[in-house]
Amino acid sequence: MLENRINRRTVLHGAITLTGTLAAVQLGSAKKAQAQSTSLSQRKGILLAVDLQNSFLITPECEAVVPKVVDNASKFYQVWATRFFNRNPNFSRQLNWNEMVSGQETELSKTLIPVVSKTFDKPSYSPISPTLLQVNIISRFLSFHAHAPTSFVMSPALLQALQNNAITTVAVCGVDTDACVMATALGLFDAGFETFVVSDGCASSGGQEYHEAAIKILKRNIGEKYVISFSELPAMLS
Repeated sequence: MLENRINRRTVLHGAITLTGTLAAVQLGSAKKAQAQSTSLSQRKGILLAVDLQNSFLITPECEAVVPKVVDNASKFYQVWATRFFNRNPNFSRQLNWNEMVSGQETELSKTLIPVVSKTFDKPSYSPISPTLLQVNIISRFLSFHAHAPTSFVMSPALLQALQNNAITTVAVCGVDTDACVMATALGLFDAGFETFVVSDGCASSGGQEYHEAAIKILKRNIGEKYVISFSELPAMLS
């Protein structure tokens, strides 16, 4: 009789221990799932102001972009900027365009400078070289696949800064919508970043026709809901 009682207590104790262990495992799994869900819903976004330099701000529409960027800067983790320098021979050879080489014409608008945290110089339409886009794509691939390749080229400065600062989302604005803005947005999209274009934060020195055509193309190529106004951005980023 005593032996039977001991056996029942042992079995009961084991069952309680097993139940507690299973509950702990389930609780741990729930917390892990919650943490993963939270991390997936979190965004860390910057506003990337493209080429708001003195010699590009030659129309009222282009000039009007700068105060809009300044007024909306506080909605983002930081505001970064790009500066174009004409050092690609194709601009002279194919377009017969020899401006924006150096000097005051290449400087950012003085109104913009106080809100800009980082500046990236570039000799091309996009600050992301197409031959280097594999850096970000492969690095993300590595995090999911143990058999992924381990060697790849170095990242350009902008991509490296985005990675170092754990930026997940980039809202692009600036000039010209049909040139550097479009090239930058498509480069970021190709590199795997969540990419927005701020339609009322862009303009084209070529005129409204070029701006509107570029906006239409961007809606097709990065998604219509990702081409939005400054007023719509907070809801998208929350």
